[in-house]
Formats: sequence, C-alpha cells, structure tokens
Amino acid sequence: MSASATPEKLEVQAHAQRERIHRTALELISKVDDAKQRLTLSYNVRAHFGLTTAVSVAVCFLCGYAIAGMFIESR
Repeated sequence: MSASATPEKLEVQAHAQRERIHRTALELISKVDDAKQRLTLSYNVRAHFGLTTAVSVAVCFLCGYAIAGMFIESR
C-alpha cells in the first residue's frame, strides 16, 4: 500500500467500483430480459403476422384438400 492511498481514497474507489458493477449487472439483466421477450412465440407471431397468417392458411388449405380427397372418388 503506497503512502498516497489513504483509507478515504480507497473507500471512494471501492464505492465507485461497486456502482460500476451494479450498473453493469442491471444492464446485463435488462439485456437478458429483452432477449427472453424477443424469443417468445407470441412476440414472433406479432412481429411476423403476415407470414404466420399465410403459412396457416396454406396448411389449412392443404389439410382440407387432403381430407376432401379421401371422400371423393378418383376416376
């Protein structure tokens, strides 16, 4: 420990380091929460509503066509 490092100065440095760590931890938590939200199904459906609707319509049409084909005689 050098002569210029007084206990008060060390306390100030420790406080500044704790504040910096606290800010970094809060920023990390915020980013993780944001990533979790962006990976949810409901968020992605809302973000890509047109594509989701088009795929759903296509799947339903093909299923209906296949089921109707079971009941219609082929010639």
